[in-house]
Amino acid sequence: MKPKSFLRLALFIVFGFIGAFVARSGTPPDIFAITGGYFLSAAVIAFATLGFILPDVLELAGRAGIAALAKQIADHIPNPTGPAMSVRNFSFRGRKRKNSSYVNPLIVDTSALIDGRLAEVAQTGFLFGTFLVIPSVISELHKLSDSADDLKRAKGRRGLDILNVLKKNKKVKVEILGSEPKDPEVDDKLISLARKLKGRILTVDFNLNKVSKVRGVGILNVNELANALKTAVLPKDSLDITVSAKGREKGQGVGYLQDGTMVVVENGVDFEGKSIRVEVQRVLQTAAGKMIFAKIRP
Repeated sequence: MKPKSFLRLALFIVFGFIGAFVARSGTPPDIFAITGGYFLSAAVIAFATLGFILPDVLELAGRAGIAALAKQIADHIPNPTGPAMSVRNFSFRGRKRKNSSYVNPLIVDTSALIDGRLAEVAQTGFLFGTFLVIPSVISELHKLSDSADDLKRAKGRRGLDILNVLKKNKKVKVEILGSEPKDPEVDDKLISLARKLKGRILTVDFNLNKVSKVRGVGILNVNELANALKTAVLPKDSLDITVSAKGREKGQGVGYLQDGTMVVVENGVDFEGKSIRVEVQRVLQTAAGKMIFAKIRP
């Protein structure tokens, strides 16, 4: 016998006895004498029936109470209508990459890859973020690497090699984009993408450097970094250099410091191939780098 059926039978019997007790003890003797067993039987049947249906009554009441309680709770909970809380608008598929998903986006120019120093700078850890390479830059490198000109072919292959080195660098992330802005020129594409992503352009191209700054786009120029790291030289300082070539002006000799800084020596042409001590006269900072003008110390 099921527990519920057993409970019904037990309540039927118990409530029947209760009904008989109530009818016998609660009815005045004169009324009980008139009604006799009919009143007693009616009370027993009424109470027993109540006991029989009592489980169903309690179950219905419980369900109604839970439903009412749930409705009250739901009425007091604010309805999330914002897009961040909307389940209907949430999907893992087809979601577009947001600009903020790129950490410190750096758009790489062809010249920066050909230059080669970018890989070394990235390896030091001074650069961080996501290096973004558009399809047009890859196309330029492929075109150069297939060129009949030996110099252009070497530049293109070096650019592709540097790109592979960057991709293996664990300190930065390199992403080759599948699409790019619709601008006609590569430089314009780089600037448009940098403005859209609020990123900066990695380049050593002088013209791109100037145009980007005019259009409000940040530039990271490896040449400017190299110039900033060159040895600080002041007028009256003494330097030991080797004159390696003739200068543009009559009598000038040209030498270089270890960091590549050009030193133009007045009347130094006669010392070509020799190491001499010179005194710095002035230092000229140009877009191409730093130049030092000096004279031979007596």
